[in-house]
Amino acid sequence: MISSSVEIRQAISRLLARFFVLHLAAELAKPDAVLLEVHKYKPVRQITAELLEATRHEFGINPGEEPPPYNLFERWTSINGKFDYEDSGFFAYNRVFIMRLIDLREGTAESRQRVIEGMAAGFGSFDYEKEGFSVSFFLDSENVMRELLRQAVREFLPQLGDDGDQMVLMQSRAYQTAMYEYFEGLLKNTLAENVRLLHGILPQQVASELKQNGFVQPVHFPDAAVIFTDFERFSVLTADLAPSEVLRRLDVYFSEFDQIAARHGLEKIKTIGDSYMAVAGVPEPRADPVRAACDAALEIRDASDRISGPDGWKIRIGIHVGPLMAGVIGKQKFSYDVWGATVNFASRMESSGEPGQINVSAEIHARAEFSYRWETRGQQPVKRLGSAEMFFLLGKR
Repeated sequence: MISSSVEIRQAISRLLARFFVLHLAAELAKPDAVLLEVHKYKPVRQITAELLEATRHEFGINPGEEPPPYNLFERWTSINGKFDYEDSGFFAYNRVFIMRLIDLREGTAESRQRVIEGMAAGFGSFDYEKEGFSVSFFLDSENVMRELLRQAVREFLPQLGDDGDQMVLMQSRAYQTAMYEYFEGLLKNTLAENVRLLHGILPQQVASELKQNGFVQPVHFPDAAVIFTDFERFSVLTADLAPSEVLRRLDVYFSEFDQIAARHGLEKIKTIGDSYMAVAGVPEPRADPVRAACDAALEIRDASDRISGPDGWKIRIGIHVGPLMAGVIGKQKFSYDVWGATVNFASRMESSGEPGQINVSAEIHARAEFSYRWETRGQQPVKRLGSAEMFFLLGKR
C-alpha cells in the first residue's frame, strides 16, 4: 500500500522513467540522419546512450525488465500530428524530460528550477523558422504530454487515485507557466531589439510614425542645411588595400563623424562609399541650421585631418542651405532620405571644393558671414548648373 508522498513520487517517477527508457532505446535505433538533423555537430548518439544508462541507474530499472506495452513518445507525436516519430529526433527534449522525472521524484524547489532552466536551454536550441516550431506548438505539445502522463499513471498505478494525478498536473502547470514566461521574455526582448534597430535606421519621431501608421508621410522643410563629404582620389588611394582594411578605415572616420553630427543636432542621412551625408534642421526644424552645419563641418574637417595625419586621406566638405523634402524610402528595407534642389546643390559644393577645405554656397556665407572666417572664391563652375559664387569656410571668428 502506497501512502506517503515520498512513496507516491517514487512510484510515479519510476513508472514514467520506464516509458522514457523505452523511448530512448527507440531513439538509439534511429539512423544518424535523423538524430543529427538538428544538432549536426554534437555527439547525439553518445549523449543519448549515456542518458539511457543514467535513467536506468537513477530509477533502478534493470536492462532485462519488461518494458511498458507502448511507446508513450510515439503516441505523443502521433497526436500532435506535426512530425513522424521515426523521422524525428528528440535530443533537446530528452535532456529536459529526465529533469522532469527527477523533479517528480524529489519535489523540491531546486529540482523544479533545474527543469525550468533545462527547458529554457532546450528552447534556445530550436530553429523557430522550421515548420512546426511555434509557441502554440510547444504549448499544445505540453497539453498532450500532460494527458498522456496522467493516463499512464491512472492505467498502471490506479491505487494512487487523485494523489498521483495531482502531482503530474502540478508539474505540468509549473512547466507551462515557465514556458509562458520564457516566450513572453523572448518577445519583449525581441520587440525592444527591433525598436533599437529601427531607431538606429530612422529618427525617433519618424520611427514612431512608422510604427503607429505603417507609413511615413513625406515632409517639406523650408530651411535645412545639408553637408556632404568625401575623400579626394579615394579610388586611387584604396586600389591596393584589402577591402577589410578600407572598411576598417572608413569606420574610424564615419564613427567620429557620427559623434560630431549627434553633438550638433544633425541627422545623419547615409553613407555611400566614401561619401558621408548629414542634415541640420531635419527631422526637427531648428532656428539656425546654418550655424549647426558650419560648426559640425569644422569639427569633421579637424577630425579627418587628425585621423589621416600628413599622408592620409584628404577630405572635401560641401554645405548648402534651402528647402527640401524628407521621408522614408522603401517597404522592406527602410531608409530615411532627403531630396530636392538643395540636396543636389550641396553635393555640387562638395565636388567643386578642394582637399582639406569646406566649400559653401553664397547662401551659407550670407547667413553666417560675421560668425566665421572665410576665403572668397568668386564664381566657380558647377557641373550641369553653370556657375555659382562659393566660399571656403576657414574657422570661427
